Amino acid sequence: MFTAITSAKNLAKAYLEIVSKFAENSKELRYHGLDNTKIFDYELNSKELLALVKEELINHQPIEPAILLKIPKKNNPAKSREIFIYNIKERIKAQAIYQVLLPSFEKTFSDRLFSYRPNKPPYLAAYLFAKRYRRCYQTDQVLIIDLHNYSSFINKNLLLEKLVSLFPDNKVLDLLKLYIFNKIYDQGIIKEIEQGVVQGVPLIAMFANLYLSDLDFKYDQAVASYLRVGDDLALIDPSLEKLQALVPIIRSELEARGLVVNNDKMFIGSARGKFSFLGYEFNDGVISLEPGYINRLKLEWKRLLVYKNNSLHKKHLILKSIMVRPDKNFNEQFKRIVKEKSQVNNSAQVIALTESFFRILTEFFYGHYSARNRRLLSSLIRDYKIVSLYSYYKRFHYERGKPKKK
Repeated sequence: MFTAITSAKNLAKAYLEIVSKFAENSKELRYHGLDNTKIFDYELNSKELLALVKEELINHQPIEPAILLKIPKKNNPAKSREIFIYNIKERIKAQAIYQVLLPSFEKTFSDRLFSYRPNKPPYLAAYLFAKRYRRCYQTDQVLIIDLHNYSSFINKNLLLEKLVSLFPDNKVLDLLKLYIFNKIYDQGIIKEIEQGVVQGVPLIAMFANLYLSDLDFKYDQAVASYLRVGDDLALIDPSLEKLQALVPIIRSELEARGLVVNNDKMFIGSARGKFSFLGYEFNDGVISLEPGYINRLKLEWKRLLVYKNNSLHKKHLILKSIMVRPDKNFNEQFKRIVKEKSQVNNSAQVIALTESFFRILTEFFYGHYSARNRRLLSSLIRDYKIVSLYSYYKRFHYERGKPKKK
């Protein structure tokens, strides 16, 4: 495995994977780690870069610290979340290790794990959960567990024990240790972290998957249905008593691994009750968008559609500039919402959200909302061909499979 990781072919594949991801997300000119080097800077000397990467891997040279940034949470700007920025060189190393070891990781994972896995995306977990929910919500009981800052509480030594049993080759283990015991750069200071792993590369996601893999198998056998997506666990069973009996056992096993249950997001009770899981809100058979998600959408629309002190001509220019950008275009956004939140069946909520958008757009053009201004809006924006969110929702859920009219 070590030879495969450090081969020229594998390193070139890793480099191209990083390049394609950056190009897809328009990061090639922006993303840089502590060394301030961008992937664009390597465009003409990638061979020299890969030769250096290979040499450092063979020599097990410690990786450069990842930059710690704290950014406001979308659903609560008063709070922040941590992100970590690796140097380009360290990302290529991590990708090279990841793509060789992935098949070995995959062999150890439960079929009920749906995070950072090929052919096991989170939306598949949402589909499977919602499918059972729609069928059995009147009789099922549910236990939802969310872990607080999961990656930050992983015990490095326990993780290493799991990796030793999976990869007995010391050379491979030494490469993995580079990313288990790496350092961070926080506000001008290089720090070692006692617990937790530094996110930012797919290899770390495999560590997080592996850390609870034994529990995935255990609880899949213990209840009627089990799912895990990263730090979100769902246990479903017709027996509430069974789930209640499992709670202290699960807590104990998670605490033994240094993990902390987020009590504010934990739910146990009838599936007919109100709870959230994987970005959806469930309540008595109805699957809705979470309130926080809706609030973020509205805030983003208001941020884009600022009307104060702008002339009507300027407002048209603003809307036109939005509609010509694929990442901002409202029609494309509405399509993404419907596709990404495909389990939603709360039509009334989608209709209300659709009207919220047009209310914001009415206020953008007219300065205030009124029924008359809302009616006038239709002709004012006709040339932009904005299709409502509810229209996309209706097409997706009710018109798929119907023969097209000739």
